[in-house]
Amino acid sequence: MAMANEPVRKTEPRGSALLRWLIRVALLVLIAWGCAALWFDGPSSRPLAALLVALFGLGSAWLLFFVRPFRRGTSAALLLLVLVLGWWLGIAPRIDRNWQPDVALLSTAEISGDRLTMHNVRNFDYRSETDYIPRWETRTYDLAKIRGLDVFISYWGPRAIAHTILSWQFEDSAPLVISIETRKEVGEDYSALRGFFRQFELYYVVSDERDLIRLRTNFRGEDVYLYRLRAPPARARSLLLDYLREQKRCQEPFSRRVAGSWRIWLLRSVACVWFDERERTDRPAHQIDRL
Repeated sequence: MAMANEPVRKTEPRGSALLRWLIRVALLVLIAWGCAALWFDGPSSRPLAALLVALFGLGSAWLLFFVRPFRRGTSAALLLLVLVLGWWLGIAPRIDRNWQPDVALLSTAEISGDRLTMHNVRNFDYRSETDYIPRWETRTYDLAKIRGLDVFISYWGPRAIAHTILSWQFEDSAPLVISIETRKEVGEDYSALRGFFRQFELYYVVSDERDLIRLRTNFRGEDVYLYRLRAPPARARSLLLDYLREQKRCQEPFSRRVAGSWRIWLLRSVACVWFDERERTDRPAHQIDRL
């Protein structure tokens, strides 16, 4: 028979224990992200970056699983995450890197009434993807003569992932094409994994269709399809002006844009128009007459 003065052990309710483990799992996912951010966006010295990753990851895990009470350890681990997130959000893009020639110049826009003047419109003469004659042009467009908006969908691998390019059509001038891409340095290759971190600056490629589209179809071997959008001219004009305003913000010296934010912006923008499946062409884009 148990003694009357024997201490009674309290058992933790199952619901409370489950909640604690769910909190731990959620924080472990965030800690994993923090480790990746420190590795990719941290010091250029790999040994120093590895040391920071180890200290942050192991320290956070120790706080979660070994510090009591649970609330104290969790709060301390969360504070470390907030510190890493604050540092990461403070990483600013730069404009003074050794850029690849095809993204060396920034396009700028001047608007006076209905008159749009675009500087540094890319219209390269390609012999291959990496062999080309650079040609940057200044072009003028009449915003009152916008007649429509097209979207090109480019597939370079699995069909679950695609790149979107918008093309504004005018009555009396060549289409104006804008593609939101990464601005790569000389010798730098794109990485989808690194693209989720602050490894690439944003770049608005403003070009002729014969540059952007032919580059992808004729030289990169991508599958590109054209969709005509049921966007009235007024809405197409509004979207173009939105793009130009966003482009200007991304060129500001202290912009806090991240390489992945173009996905959110593009989804928000294209939500303003509708696909017209009846006008879809399943021909490769390089077979379209105007290209």
